[in-house]
Amino acid sequence: MKRPSIVQLITDPTKNFLTFFLIGNLLFTVISDGISALFWEVFGLWLHTQLGLNLALLKASIVASLTLLLLLVIYVTKFPRWLKQKLVKIPLLGIKVPDQTNVIPLTTTRPGLIAAMSPKANSPAEVAIFHHWNNGQTPHLKHCWLICTHKSLPYAQDMIKKLTDKGITQTVEFHYGNYQLEDPDNPGQYLNLLVEDDIVDDPNYIRRLVNGIYADAQNQGIEESELIADYTGATKGMTAGIILACATASRQLQYISQIYNSQLMEVNVSYKIKEA
Repeated sequence: MKRPSIVQLITDPTKNFLTFFLIGNLLFTVISDGISALFWEVFGLWLHTQLGLNLALLKASIVASLTLLLLLVIYVTKFPRWLKQKLVKIPLLGIKVPDQTNVIPLTTTRPGLIAAMSPKANSPAEVAIFHHWNNGQTPHLKHCWLICTHKSLPYAQDMIKKLTDKGITQTVEFHYGNYQLEDPDNPGQYLNLLVEDDIVDDPNYIRRLVNGIYADAQNQGIEESELIADYTGATKGMTAGIILACATASRQLQYISQIYNSQLMEVNVSYKIKEA
């Protein structure tokens, strides 16, 4: 468990009340009172002697001037942004740049892959398959589930034929077409990897379908963390359903970047979605 930063301990009594009280209240109050007394008793009296102004009026003028100066610094200048950039580099304050990002180049392979088949030749699914096949070297892809529509199914069949010619199907089992999966939300009912046109953009149906794939993967001996879902070739609604199903730390996502020269990118989703 990550320990609270010094800033949190001092400013948040729920983190450590003793630290908050001793440092945040007592110590800072003593320091503040000491600086205030030093300022007014030394600098204030010196100004009063030099200018001959009424002490109360002098204090009011100084407070008003400092307040105005502070407001100008905060709302007019770039000093707050500059200060924030400097504080980020100080680990002691607990303000730091994350040491890892949630989207990184995919360099590893998985034994299980979920891919959405596009209705075209050279589908992004093929790129994902070749990456995880790893030229047949261990570790490599063992099971691949292809989510197809009636439009993309012929292209999936052509792709499987091409992969068969390359000998990939000897070591990789492909599940697609009329391959049935038990619906985790409705035991005894079955879903199909061939998605009908009227539900292809239904995110909730796709979410259930992907959950069914994860359950099937368990039956094939593949754990959740060993399975990755590629949503590059999916429709917008299908993409939403895939992401909804994979919104847990143990489920990984990937896509083909359009920015970094078609690099496969791994997406780590760091939150869970709770059903209403």
